[in-house]
Parts: sequence; structure tokens; C-alpha cells
Amino acid sequence: MVEDSEDDARLVSLELRRGGYAPDLERVASPSSLRVALERGGWDVVVSGHAPPRLNGLDALQIVRRFSADLPFLLVSGGLGEEGAVDALKQGASDFVTKQNLGRLVTAIARELEDAQVRREKRAAHEALEQAVAARDAFLSIASHELKTPLTALQLQLQSLTRSVQQGDAGTERVSERIRSVARSTERLGELVNRLLDVSRITRGGEMELVKEEFDLGELAREVASRFQDAAAEAGSDLRIVLDGPVRGMWDRMRIDAIVTNLLSNAVKYGEGKSIEVTVRAQGARALLEVTDHGIGIAADDQARIFGRFERAVSERHYGGFGVGLWVARRVAEEHGGRVRVTSRPGRGSTFTLELPRENAAGGAR
Repeated sequence: MVEDSEDDARLVSLELRRGGYAPDLERVASPSSLRVALERGGWDVVVSGHAPPRLNGLDALQIVRRFSADLPFLLVSGGLGEEGAVDALKQGASDFVTKQNLGRLVTAIARELEDAQVRREKRAAHEALEQAVAARDAFLSIASHELKTPLTALQLQLQSLTRSVQQGDAGTERVSERIRSVARSTERLGELVNRLLDVSRITRGGEMELVKEEFDLGELAREVASRFQDAAAEAGSDLRIVLDGPVRGMWDRMRIDAIVTNLLSNAVKYGEGKSIEVTVRAQGARALLEVTDHGIGIAADDQARIFGRFERAVSERHYGGFGVGLWVARRVAEEHGGRVRVTSRPGRGSTFTLELPRENAAGGAR
């Protein structure tokens, strides 16, 4: 409260208590003490007299407004006329209460506190909307780039095949290799489209429909790894599979395939051409699949963040990607009652672990 009179401050405090408030009131009477109080923060409302000798109400109002546009500021005066009250409201005061009608102070404060809360909520909603729009625009930009890459490769391979046929250079091995390249490009396109569909479904709050079937997680890991042998060899990485016998369970095969695909894709991308190991083992009633690389690693501060939507620990300019793969992987694992976690050290590589419950068709652990 901006007031030099202890008696007037006591009257305001008494009125607030009568109205049901338990005010934590601090009286200030100078510009410096007002600034100190504002910097300390935590205030719900400022009540000011109009004409204290060292700090009048309008000067106090300007100081408060420089700190906050939303903090309610109420003038209490016994001598401020109608023109003065209107001028104070124009300069940003929230309301004006006369000392002769001090009973209205409680009602005015209650209304201003509610209005301030509404303004804060609207501002927060507006900021959230701006962030969502920015994230959408960034995602669309990245998505268009990521989809264009395999499309370009596909177009080039088809053009090359066409030229080979036209020139009569259609050797079986050469054509077979180009057909395999086309297949890889179309497979990449399918993965990207499926990932976009998952992102859209999860973002809208829709349920993820799981089609569970019983299968061996180690067998699936071997299948996915076989699809990455060429990419790993091209990157200079030795890709090894370590299986500890059959590890069977009831899971959505397509979606678990997508998780393993994402983890292996990241290992090849960030592995710096070093060895990559995929390990599948059982641990009690849980199945564990680990993908380990020995590449750039992830800083401790980034290890939780990378599971967020549109989050990366590296620049998309140099590494590409939607920034949604691990986010979708985490959600899919959670839908199965499992989780995805990471352990990593910068420059030493990363181990991503997919943990799933091992339930058979009858609901028991195997």
C-alpha cells in the first residue's frame, strides 16, 4: 500500500478483513521503497492514496505500470474530484474508491483480481497458441524437406532405370540394384507417412489403436537390422545382433517395428561410423531391446528433452529429421505398458532401451 499515514493504512486493512480477506499488507511511502517491494514480487494488488507528500498516486501508478501491466492498482482518496479520477483511470489505474465510501474497496479488489486472472489466462492461451503455430510451421517445413529427400532419390532411380532400358543397358544385376534402391526409397516414404499419421493422431488426443499379436522380439529385431545392413555399411558401422534366446510377447508388431526402426536409424545417423549393437533379452516378466552406438552421444541436459515433440539434441540442418520419432516411440511403448529410456555420454555414444511387458494371449508372462 502506498500511504504515508499509518491510520489510513490501518483503515484499509480493517476494511479488507471485514470483507473476508487476510491481507499481507506492506506500507511504502517513497519511490525507492515502492520499487523494492515490486521487485520482491508476490503482490496481488496495489492500493494507493492520492496525495502522500513524498509519492502521489499518479507517480506511484507510473512506477507500478513499468513493472506490470496487469497488477491491479486502486486509488483511495477523500479529495480527488471526478476529473482527477477520470484522468487516473486514463493513465492506467484499475479503479477509484473514495474514503467516504471505503466499503466499496472489497468489491473493487475482488473484481480486479478476477479480471487480472482472466487477462493472465488469455495471455497464456495466446502465447501457447503462438508457440503451437510456430511448432506447426516448423514441423511442416521439416516434413516437406524430409518427404522430398526420398522422393528425389526415387525420381533419380526411376530416371536411371528408364535410361538403361532405352539404351539397351538392362543388365540383370544393375537393374536389380536400382530396383532395390527404389524399394528403399519407397520404404522410407512409407515410414515417414506412417510417422506423420501417428503424430497427427496423438496430437489430436486420439487413442492409438494397437493390433497385438504374439511374436519373438528378437526375430523382429533381426528383420529390422537386416534392412539397415546396407545403410550401416555405407556409414562405416558394423551392425551386430545379440539375442538371448526367444523373447516372446503380445505386442503390436508394426508399431514395435517402427520403434526399433527409429532407434536403429538414429544409431546409424549419430554413430559416427562406429560399431552398433542390438541386444534382445528377457528380464523376468519384461522384454528388453537395447540399441547401442558409440557416436556423438547426448548431453545430460538433453536426455529427457529429446523425448518431447519436435525436440532434438542436434541441429536439424546437419542431421535432418522431424524431431518426433522418439516422442512417438515413447507414446507407443507407454500404450503397451512399457517405456523407452536412454543412457548416454557426449562423445561416448548412447544406449536406448525399449522395455515391454511379456504377456501372452492368455495374459500371463512367458
